[in-house]
Amino acid sequence: MIPPPAKPKYPPGTRLRITQTVRVGHRRWRTQVEGVVVHEGRRPVGGIEMGGKAAYCQQDTLLLRRDDGEITEVAVDSQTQVEPIAQTDPGATVAAIAGPAP
Repeated sequence: MIPPPAKPKYPPGTRLRITQTVRVGHRRWRTQVEGVVVHEGRRPVGGIEMGGKAAYCQQDTLLLRRDDGEITEVAVDSQTQVEPIAQTDPGATVAAIAGPAP
């Protein structure tokens, strides 16, 4: 049985700081991104060879719009640190989701 989609933890417009640590050999690289949530979703894990199995083997993702307008998608796992950040300007939320003016 395929589980139903989970309810979003972070509604669109929430400002987040996401920190991930990647282990490469004996080194640990820390990456950090800040932005406003555009969409929270799931994507299949694996390649085309998985066929129908991709329907139940999925990974959580967050689609963020950074301050410079760049859109980035972050795969979230159990080791990912997600911190909500307080908004300083309430009007900035709508502008951040909509993107830069043409």
